[in-house]
Amino acid sequence: MERVQNIQGDFNASPGRHHLLPRYTLLVLFACSLQTIRRAQLEMKSSRSSLDRNVGTPDPFDGFFSFPANKGGYSGVAIYTDSRRLIPLKAEEGLSGSVQPKPPLSLEDHISRSYPCAHEMNLMPDENADIPSDWTSLDGEGRALVLDLGLFILINVYCPNETSDARLPFKMNYHFLLQERVNKLISEGREVIVVGDINICSAPLDHCDGHLASNAATFYDHPARAWFRDWIGPNGCMSDVLRMFWPDRKGMYTCTTHDFMFLGHHTYVLHFHRLEYQNMCSGHELWHPC
Repeated sequence: MERVQNIQGDFNASPGRHHLLPRYTLLVLFACSLQTIRRAQLEMKSSRSSLDRNVGTPDPFDGFFSFPANKGGYSGVAIYTDSRRLIPLKAEEGLSGSVQPKPPLSLEDHISRSYPCAHEMNLMPDENADIPSDWTSLDGEGRALVLDLGLFILINVYCPNETSDARLPFKMNYHFLLQERVNKLISEGREVIVVGDINICSAPLDHCDGHLASNAATFYDHPARAWFRDWIGPNGCMSDVLRMFWPDRKGMYTCTTHDFMFLGHHTYVLHFHRLEYQNMCSGHELWHPC
């Protein structure tokens, strides 16, 4: 992780105290945090060597970055925080705890007490029936940042796209890694907010063709959609904040893709989807009102 300033200070809480907040308090906190966390950026498509200081730390903001280990101009995520209002307690690159800066983080600098272990998880085998034994490849594309803001953990993530059938296991295993990291944080009594590009439509309502009967009937046949459905409410521990306020609103798309077709002339057919989400942990005993 490109740490351009020291990580110290607090968010109205001491590092050793984890406050359990009722659900409505987290909604207020989430709204307030948008004033101090100015941007959670996806697809930076840059590199450490090309990062200009004016981009890395535009006054008065602190910048936190994650870049791919081996690919330049690919993927990458960033978070900017307003240093006049907030200085994160801790920050980590990646989800697994295995992506370390130089020198590596000390035990005291780690956000979590425990991290996902590949051999303890039910991962999807690839086309050669191989299952990841560690997170080197999966967590090496610069796809996640984790910030400890005291009252809650913020995860900014850019999940992989399914560019081919061979890429599906990589995509699914990354989702499993994200889910397990969140589960471990919740088990430690932490509040968690996940923002970014999940690269999945969570429901037919978030897909421009989801209203078609043929699509709706088979929508959750795809394993990524089934996973996301089971991770967010009412089935899972995460809440889709946008749908909490607008459960039935249509047309809230965040992504446009196109297919090239020849119908007597060259035609681009546009498809609209909602792939970016703001999720917070819920459905857990810590959400019971005080």
